[in-house]
Amino acid sequence: MNSSRKTSPVPIFVKQVGLIALAILGAVSASAAAWAQYQPADGRYPVITVARVVLHDSQRNKDVPVKIYYPDGHGPFPVIIFSHGALASKDEYGGLGKYWASHGYVSIHPSHADSIADSGFQGTLLEAIHDPGAWENRPRDISFVIDSLAELQELVPGLKGKLDRARIGVGGHSFGAFTAQAIGGATVWVPGSRRAHCFYDKRVKAVVMLSPQGEGEMGLTAHSWDKFRVPMLLMIGSKDFGPEHQAPSWRAAPFHRAPAGDKYEVELAGATHMIFAERSVAAGAPGHGFQCARIQTTAFWDAYLKGNALAKEYLKTNGLQAFSANAATFDQK
Repeated sequence: MNSSRKTSPVPIFVKQVGLIALAILGAVSASAAAWAQYQPADGRYPVITVARVVLHDSQRNKDVPVKIYYPDGHGPFPVIIFSHGALASKDEYGGLGKYWASHGYVSIHPSHADSIADSGFQGTLLEAIHDPGAWENRPRDISFVIDSLAELQELVPGLKGKLDRARIGVGGHSFGAFTAQAIGGATVWVPGSRRAHCFYDKRVKAVVMLSPQGEGEMGLTAHSWDKFRVPMLLMIGSKDFGPEHQAPSWRAAPFHRAPAGDKYEVELAGATHMIFAERSVAAGAPGHGFQCARIQTTAFWDAYLKGNALAKEYLKTNGLQAFSANAATFDQK
């Protein structure tokens, strides 16, 4: 006697519902994992700081001092080059550099010619940002640092094996955000030129702009971002006015005018221009807005320098919204 029992087929509708439920559960799980991954706490790597290394650009006969934060761990790690705001220096923005390094990045901070501390600049802020020579030399400083990565490994033995030169990102705040967008492909109209200048460096895979500039300042025009195709994260504050009292929305022009594809904009309610240059990190816990910037930028770097799918999910589902207590508003394209 055959003891096998014939089972009834599962209805197709029931199968489809089950598959949909599993897909939803998988998406929720992925989002939850992404949200859990991005918190204000430092990452798992202890951070080593190199206070000062001087690189010499023989072509321009110019010294470029840099400060470096790197993980105490086995590399290679993606490289972030961060450009400071006008009149600042490599010694500012350590709260960003250390945080990124703790999450597995080598963060290199050069000083530009408008630095008071490192270059002895004696002009005003407006003189610094309205100097066409600086519009050209700042992005050239960044490309020069990229050119010098092999040399840096010789000058700083601890960096050997830690620099992944195939995964490079550039970030900046204020005048540094101008520098980042110029290196990412925004064209700049320099007075006396017959055409706009392009400082695009194809080695740069992603760009972060904190309080960038819109059209009408520093050689930027309505068409400066027409060919800007590098992944972009732009962050501004709702009280982040321009140098000529432009509305904060003016700073979002790079996002709105660039072609669609891997572009993200975040606005923090109540945040001013200097929220991204928090200097009190060493003295105590960083402010909430600054923590938002650290979390969002790290997620962006993870997505586009490490190829982390959870990080991209976090960006696309506005994962920062909960931590920001709804102070952050988002746009993407």
